[in-house]
Amino acid sequence: MMLYHNATAFLFAALVLRAQVPPDPAEYLDAIARTAATFAATAPRLMAEETLKQRGRRSFVEVLRDAKKDEIRNLEIQLPEDFSVHEVVSSWGFAAFGEAQVLHEIRKIETMDGEAVSDATEARHAMTIGLQSPDDRTKRELLEDFENNALEGAVTDFGQVILLFEKRRQKDYDFTWAGERHLGNQSAAVIRYRQVSGHDGLTVFKETTAQRQPTEGEVWLRTSDLLPLRITINTVETLSKKYRIRTEATVDYTPSRFGLVPLSVTHKQFLNSALMVENDLHYAAFERADTMVP
Repeated sequence: MMLYHNATAFLFAALVLRAQVPPDPAEYLDAIARTAATFAATAPRLMAEETLKQRGRRSFVEVLRDAKKDEIRNLEIQLPEDFSVHEVVSSWGFAAFGEAQVLHEIRKIETMDGEAVSDATEARHAMTIGLQSPDDRTKRELLEDFENNALEGAVTDFGQVILLFEKRRQKDYDFTWAGERHLGNQSAAVIRYRQVSGHDGLTVFKETTAQRQPTEGEVWLRTSDLLPLRITINTVETLSKKYRIRTEATVDYTPSRFGLVPLSVTHKQFLNSALMVENDLHYAAFERADTMVP
């Protein structure tokens, strides 16, 4: 009887130990790289309807954008109590820019807070032309549409965050196993990442410059086929000894007949612990510009 109990205890301990051993991440990283490569091929000229719900302290964002480092160091910042609230519907898409054909999000706003900004048919027409045009100037006008309509706290270039994990870029990150979780009714394997080198990262557009910030977060892969379904992003920008801007974002993906596409982006930005801006974006009605008549 004692022998039986000892054997049972040994078996149980072995099973527990086995459960605690993290799997080899190579299989997961290969799956992420394959999906990123496919996304890079299928995303250009992809179009959809984008709906943004935003609340933010926009006047404060303007102060930060206009201030120089020396001025920020001496600022005593008092956040306004009230948030500006907007709902924006846009024709949206992915376009490749420049000699390197870097992928960016472009959009043409159709409505803001229920008021028409441009005719929906004309907006789709402009996007179709912009996505197929070899002229970067045409694309850049659409790239800056949020800024041109005074949405300084709006975010861009989160939809293609999967491209951070292309095979050639994975050397810039440390990856660790973070266990299994559930996303809705789907089981997901979670890989934690932390950027340790390289020039790629979260791109934050400010006026005419692009600032890249090192990032960390998680990649969630559907356990049935290792398809990436969620990527979380966390960055910290130090303004001074007293103030830091912290960014949190979650990008959810879904499979479609066009390949993997962004389903939603949730983004929050904080000054220390105080919320500055919150963006909630959703995507629907995907189509390809190169199959449409401009």
